[in-house]
Amino acid sequence: MLDGILLGFGAAVFQSTSYVGSRVFEHRYPGQTVYLLSLSHIVMGIFAAALLPFVWPDTMPAFAAYAPSLIACSSFYFIGQGLLFATLKKSSASRVSPLLGIKVFILALIGILFLGQRFGLLQWTAIMMSVAAAWMLSRTGEKLSLRGALWIFLTCVAYCFSDINIKILVHHFDYLGLTHGVLLSVCLSYIVCGVAGVVILTMRTKPWPRSLRSLLAMPPTAKMVVYSLPFAAAWFAAMPFLFACFGSIGVVYGNIVQSSRGIISIIFGAALVKCNFEYLDQKVSRGVFFQRLAAAVLMSCAIALYYLGA
Repeated sequence: MLDGILLGFGAAVFQSTSYVGSRVFEHRYPGQTVYLLSLSHIVMGIFAAALLPFVWPDTMPAFAAYAPSLIACSSFYFIGQGLLFATLKKSSASRVSPLLGIKVFILALIGILFLGQRFGLLQWTAIMMSVAAAWMLSRTGEKLSLRGALWIFLTCVAYCFSDINIKILVHHFDYLGLTHGVLLSVCLSYIVCGVAGVVILTMRTKPWPRSLRSLLAMPPTAKMVVYSLPFAAAWFAAMPFLFACFGSIGVVYGNIVQSSRGIISIIFGAALVKCNFEYLDQKVSRGVFFQRLAAAVLMSCAIALYYLGA
C-alpha cells in the first residue's frame, strides 16, 4: 500500500505543475481555453503513440473486453478536463485545485450506491477529514462564483466516473504486471484523447453549428502549440503515477492521497508570487498561511487514518 501512496503523491506533484501551465496559456491567450484543451491533448496523443510500440504486448485481450472502460475513462476525463479549464479561466490553480478534493466523497457515494462497496468508521472519518481539508484550503483564496462552484462539482463528477473506469481498464492488463499494464492503459487512453483533440479543431468548419464554430475564432498557431506544451508534458507525466495509484490502492484512497495536490498547488502558487509571477496566483496573509498549514495537517491525518482502517 505504501507504493500506492507514493504513486499518488507523484501524480499530485505533476498535476499541480500542469495547473500552473494552464494558467500560463490562459494569460497568453485569454478566453481561448478551448485551444489548450485540443492542442494539449493532440500533443499528449502524439506522446502516447510514440510510446505505444514499446509497451505493446505479444498478446492482447479482445478489444470488446476493454473498449467500454477505455472509451468511458477517456470520455469522462475529457469532459472533466474541459470543465476544469473553464474554471481555471476565472480562478487561480491554488483556489480550484483543493476543491477537487470533494471527489473523494462523491466516489464513496458512487461506490456504495452502484458498486457494492462498504467503508468502515475509520475510512469514513478519513473521507470526511479530506473533504474538510479541501474546504479549508478553498476558503483561503479569492471568492469563487456560483458558476465556478457548479463547474467544479460537475468536473468532480466527470473525473469520478473516469477514475472508476481507469481502475477497470488497468485491471484488464493485470497479466502484464502493474507497470507494463499502466503504461499500455495510459497510451491507449491518450491516443483516444488525442483524436478527440483533433475533432475539436474541426469545429471551425461546417457542418458544425455556428455556436460551436464561434468557440474557435482563429486557426491554431505554432505559438499556441508551444504554450500548450508545459501543461501537456506535466499532465502526461502525471498519468502513469495516477493510473498505477488507482490500480494498486483503489480510487477512493487514491483520491484521498491525491488531495495533497491542493497543498502542493498552494506551495507552487506562493513560490510563483515570491518570484514576481503574481499574474499566475495571488499573495496571501499570514493568517491564511496558518489556515493552509492546518488543512495540510488535517489532510495528512486523513491519509494515515484511511491506511489504518483499510
